[in-house]
Amino acid sequence: MRPDELTFHVKGSSADPYEVIFIKDGDSLTAICSCPAGRYGNFCKHRIAILDGDAAAIVSDNADHVPTVVEWLAGTDVATALSEYRALEQVTDTPKRELAAAKRKLARAMNS
Repeated sequence: MRPDELTFHVKGSSADPYEVIFIKDGDSLTAICSCPAGRYGNFCKHRIAILDGDAAAIVSDNADHVPTVVEWLAGTDVATALSEYRALEQVTDTPKRELAAAKRKLARAMNS
């Protein structure tokens, strides 16, 4: 089976848009971003925004494909890691190191 792939261009802090790529291959979802954080495999707000269904920063003409990425998320390790991160984010007294660990876990899931 050939993986499905969607590429978006998003407005960031750079003059040029960042490229965010999502690849769905079976039960696996990979998310890649050309921003500095994404290039180093770290937590990236551009990927998270699209996974959350937010197309506001997309400058390419395919923002209407964001719901497809949201559908791809279901049942993946990225969905699990994102859910764990969101739960910790809601607890105001979550230690910063615990939240940072959840961000790293989420970044690893998106990069695999």
